[in-house]
Amino acid sequence: MNMKQIYYSIKYSTAGLLALVLLVSCADFLEITPRDIVTEDNFWDEKADVEQMVAGCYTAMQSQDFISRCVVWGDLRSDDIDGATGISGHNDLYQALLNNLLPTNYYTDWSSFYNVINKCNTIIRMAPEVSEKDPAYRQSDVNATIAEVTALRSLCYWYLIRAFDAVPFYRDAVQQEDEVTYPAPSSFNQILNELIADLEAVKGDALDHYPTSNSDDISYKYNSNCNRITRNAIRALLCDMYLWRGDYDKVISSMNEIMAVKEKDYKDLEGSTMIKTFTGKNGTKAYLYSNEMSINNTFNNIYGGYGNSFESIFELSFNYEGEGSAYIMNTALGRLYGSGITKKIDGLDVNNGTGILKPMENIVSEGSKSSPSDWKVYRNPSDIRFYCGIRSVDEDYSDGIVRKGVASTFSVSTSGTKYVNYNANNFSLKTVMDRNWIFYRLTDVMLMGAEAYIMKSSDDNTTEDQENLKKAFDLIEIVNQRAVTQQALQLHNTATAAFMTRANLKNELRRERRAELMFEGKRWFDIIRYCRQDGSLNLAKEVPAKSGSIKSTNPFPSMDYLFWPYFKNEVKKNPDLKQKTIYDKEDSSFEMNK
Repeated sequence: MNMKQIYYSIKYSTAGLLALVLLVSCADFLEITPRDIVTEDNFWDEKADVEQMVAGCYTAMQSQDFISRCVVWGDLRSDDIDGATGISGHNDLYQALLNNLLPTNYYTDWSSFYNVINKCNTIIRMAPEVSEKDPAYRQSDVNATIAEVTALRSLCYWYLIRAFDAVPFYRDAVQQEDEVTYPAPSSFNQILNELIADLEAVKGDALDHYPTSNSDDISYKYNSNCNRITRNAIRALLCDMYLWRGDYDKVISSMNEIMAVKEKDYKDLEGSTMIKTFTGKNGTKAYLYSNEMSINNTFNNIYGGYGNSFESIFELSFNYEGEGSAYIMNTALGRLYGSGITKKIDGLDVNNGTGILKPMENIVSEGSKSSPSDWKVYRNPSDIRFYCGIRSVDEDYSDGIVRKGVASTFSVSTSGTKYVNYNANNFSLKTVMDRNWIFYRLTDVMLMGAEAYIMKSSDDNTTEDQENLKKAFDLIEIVNQRAVTQQALQLHNTATAAFMTRANLKNELRRERRAELMFEGKRWFDIIRYCRQDGSLNLAKEVPAKSGSIKSTNPFPSMDYLFWPYFKNEVKKNPDLKQKTIYDKEDSSFEMNK
């Protein structure tokens, strides 16, 4: 979507922006009734108008176009994802999977992200004017609103620069036709610095927590404290951005602030048996879901049920209650990962259980191996993340289906001495796909902190280096301790003096992060960051061949190949948007086929 299209979208489709996203427990946020007709004369008059527009930002992010790009940009090209049977019928996905990226590819279209960006810019522009008209909309409310949408805008740009590298960057709202401009792309580092400055400027104005209603059960549903932007959500964004910038002390500071809030929230739960204190070998503490009640406890709370868990920091809530309802179904995950499709689309049967994408075969095949040393991706045969994240289609573990973020209930059982996940009964699938999409959660941030401790240490093995590595180990080990059910196989037992080196811990961190966050739209972005840290493209080059293709001997001759080309239509409309040299060639004649 070019800037002029954004303008017309705002001018003629404002009513559509007011569709409300279902956000559990945000009573006032939900009880606003959108106007049937919105004009410039009768809008932007009161606090409710602003709140409707903020709700519209979240609703726009729930679109299939938006969420599918979170998956495709963040995971598709990684070593976690392959194409399921029939992927060749979805040519754009198939070509991207094979790293054959063209400017005509459907997933190069970034308009769903710039659509949200312009909504946020519009609110930032108009909110102060509303406060002058409505005494109920106080300055503190204005500041909180601006903080919230600044974070949403920053999140959109954060996806864009990690997917495309340099992109057009603007903070001005497009409301009138004479305001339409076509900015030239700004560099990754320039935008990253701008985003960090924006977020630091508003972080103190964001709400720590949103009010909860009497019907909330905080042990199960962490409600609006994770499905709207809070101060912790901004801290998580900053933690991620500082990690990419190499500002490791600020990564650690942001992580510590988040963990302190979670500690307070834990104490407010008055001894919930679902959450426990985990302590690392060197004394670090964290508060996470316990698997002592059930090995499925963590997955059922974070991904199943209602979502919005204690460990969540920011996620989009999806709820679907039938045709014509105001609620929204996560058709992106239903389509890509499978299950919960209420209509036959893309040749996929209703609730067929599989989607267009699937786990890589070498990951699934680990389930057939009994020796811990044979497990290269997940930790070992006692890593519950494997059994809850993937369903094998048979006892041979020759093929698999993504279940993490898809199933509503996880019920992994045992057969003899091992777990079973080839039985469909181990996973409950709803008739609609209403699983939430998680942007940030606590263990993600903890592993960012561990990475920062490792990266700020050196191979000199000074006293300070040793302390940093101990802190990094604790964070990695706590995440591992919660996931691996057999104590003898936990990472805790490997922490010998010879093991505690910077090189070993870097490898352990990367392995743990992959196992913990698989299928959450993180892996390809992580690979890009690791390549930047290492000054090498080796990790990207090691991604296995997919869907029976013959892998090129050098699929990534330079860092530029890690990023997507610009959409052909955008290049045509924006004279200052020049196609990247490596993609500036005649494209094939195939039409977009998602």
